[in-house]
Amino acid sequence: MATFIEKVQGTSVARELIYNQPLFYFLQLLMVLQFIAVGIHKRLWRQRKYGIVLLHVAFIVILAGALVTNMFGFEGIIHIREGETTSVLHQQEGIRKLPFSLRLDDFNLVRYPGSHSPSSFESFLTVFSDDGARIEHIYMNKVIYEQGYRLYQSSYDTDELGTILSVNHDNWGTGITYLGYLLLLVGILLSLLDSNSHVRWLVRQLKKTVPILLFCYFPMFLFAQENITGHLYESTIPVTQAEMWGRMQIQCSTGRVEPINTYTSKLLRKIHRNDNFKGLRPEQVILGFLINPEYWGNVPLIRQTNVELAEKLALPSDKYLKFFDLFDEEGQYIIAEAVDSAYSHPVAERSRIEKDLLKLDERVNILYSLQQGRMFALFPLPDDRNGKWYSPNDDLSLFSGKDSMFVSKIFYWYIDEAVRALDTQDWAQANEVLSMINVYQQRRSSVGLLTDKQVAWELFYNRADLFFLSAIGYMGVGLLLLLFSVWCLLKSKRWLRTVTVVLMVAIIALFLLHTFGIGVRWYISGRAPWANAYESMIYVAWATALAGLLFIRRSFMTLALAAFFAGIILFVANLNFMDPEITPLVPVLKSYWLMIHVAVITASYGFFGMSFFLGLLSLGFMAVGERSAILQIHIRELRFINEISLYIGLYLLTAGIFLGAVWANESWGRYWGWDPKETWALITMIVYAFVLHARFIPSLRSDYVFSIMSVFALSSVLMTYFGVNYYLSGLHSYGSGDVPPGLHIIFFVFSVILLLVFYIGYKQRKFGERAL
Repeated sequence: MATFIEKVQGTSVARELIYNQPLFYFLQLLMVLQFIAVGIHKRLWRQRKYGIVLLHVAFIVILAGALVTNMFGFEGIIHIREGETTSVLHQQEGIRKLPFSLRLDDFNLVRYPGSHSPSSFESFLTVFSDDGARIEHIYMNKVIYEQGYRLYQSSYDTDELGTILSVNHDNWGTGITYLGYLLLLVGILLSLLDSNSHVRWLVRQLKKTVPILLFCYFPMFLFAQENITGHLYESTIPVTQAEMWGRMQIQCSTGRVEPINTYTSKLLRKIHRNDNFKGLRPEQVILGFLINPEYWGNVPLIRQTNVELAEKLALPSDKYLKFFDLFDEEGQYIIAEAVDSAYSHPVAERSRIEKDLLKLDERVNILYSLQQGRMFALFPLPDDRNGKWYSPNDDLSLFSGKDSMFVSKIFYWYIDEAVRALDTQDWAQANEVLSMINVYQQRRSSVGLLTDKQVAWELFYNRADLFFLSAIGYMGVGLLLLLFSVWCLLKSKRWLRTVTVVLMVAIIALFLLHTFGIGVRWYISGRAPWANAYESMIYVAWATALAGLLFIRRSFMTLALAAFFAGIILFVANLNFMDPEITPLVPVLKSYWLMIHVAVITASYGFFGMSFFLGLLSLGFMAVGERSAILQIHIRELRFINEISLYIGLYLLTAGIFLGAVWANESWGRYWGWDPKETWALITMIVYAFVLHARFIPSLRSDYVFSIMSVFALSSVLMTYFGVNYYLSGLHSYGSGDVPPGLHIIFFVFSVILLLVFYIGYKQRKFGERAL
């Protein structure tokens, strides 16, 4: 219900109707009292279970901090027009006078070159206080501190002459909450190190069981490449010329200097959701728009799958639109008014249709900019401290002398030579012009270009498809290991054990390949590679495989399941709806918190995923119906491994959530805002905490019930990762509006299979009724 309200009416309404209600606080109080009562009854302190005690006390301190924030903290917005001065804070309860004043000297909306799409918006303020006046520059993700108040950029007026700042004030609540976070991390560490903890008991029990085996085959995938139609080929450069262009360097809109192969692949993925088009390389497609814009403007290339949006704006209902479909007979951009309306709304309040509209606008503007001679920044400005590069049709007034003449003419010279070469098939003159552009870049760039080694590694990364190869390998070898492990259960032979060992080595090799791919991406991007949806899935898959390798000595079957699941994650990540773009980090991500928060919280998903498959495998064993002692031992072992995996995953998730809260407080000015992602991460933590605490309830202690809970619990992870990202609106919803195709059908079929397994397992539930 809470998340439904967040989706329909906004997070602020959900806070008022649910999170800030007395009943919600009363439920938290009951939870605190329950722990105190259980702790006293179980005599946890006398049993020297200090880690568990401290872990739960930390939650009490965190809740106390949240209570102080709610009672004494407050938040609101400041609306200022250019030239105006104000000290008024607007709140839902009314108006509050601030102990300082703000004057908006200038508001600046930076748009992408040649487009309606904002790149950033920023306010230049003068702050007046008792200490005097000072100038501040505030923009998204940069917080201003003034007398205990935190101010950050939220939105702006549609006429671009006013700014909207969000403000909060919380002197004591933050300090108490931070203390709770510290106690939480210490409690987690102590509970893992304490020899009396349940986790250490599970490890000791696991050592007593008999190791199991399992793993995979390599399926062969044949991909037929579409034939290049004659008209398309005649309207762009040949492959050899595309390869020469691919090694050239260009500066993208985010400021990163990269090979043109990377840049054009990124553009084509944004426009078409794929990095090739009818067998053409991305360089061929993008340069085709430059060489023959009239022809390519009538090629259905722009992806748009929102039927409701098409009906609302009277656009063609096809999956792919032509560039000229978005302009009327007079050349007017027919969705301009709707785009401006969508941008006037704060990010967290935009509807799904609005987000789809803005993505369509971005794709159209890419093509528009290309046809206008922009978004192809090949020419560095000599001696520029900012290292800015320019496109041939940008404002080139900063260039002087021969540089000005060269930059304004050379690219169009190449276009003329390319058009001529398409008829004569003689590319010698075009190649010479291309070499001149390359020499200019080398001599005039004021910032270091990529070395030949860096370019070579990036081109290798683009061609090698390391993660796709790892995906196919993980799925194939994982499945084979699983089959051979089950075979070993039925009929033990030495050669079977040898095969499983070979498969195990293959998984290790695939894991090293996967790790190598992450390392290469880290090298060419210059940052930790888990900053967006694609990279996070790559990292979750890596963490899943690592989770299986941690139990390699005890259970090949666990390793097989982990490898198979890692392969599935990588395979999904490499589908066309995921964007593998490498981008420089936005200001809020340029922090060591990226390394900590994102790495920790996404690693937990790998352990939860492995737990899901372990529970599913246990249910499968129970459904066999053959109640042999050896099979019961295997179910026991899987239970132990499953619980250990859940403990690791829960500790990682919990630490990641609250480390993220610290990051948010330092970047946005508040540590918890009940954003949908935050809410569902907390729900996921509670779900898995319940699964692990269910052993204290007699009716929920059995292996059968535990396996069911560990399987069903993954649905909370899927909601947190996919549901929030693709269906809900919020600060963390980086995939909203671009729902993966067929996702609903996949979930439905998957649910049917699960229910079938549960039913069969239920019929044989007595086989798994043994409890811890």
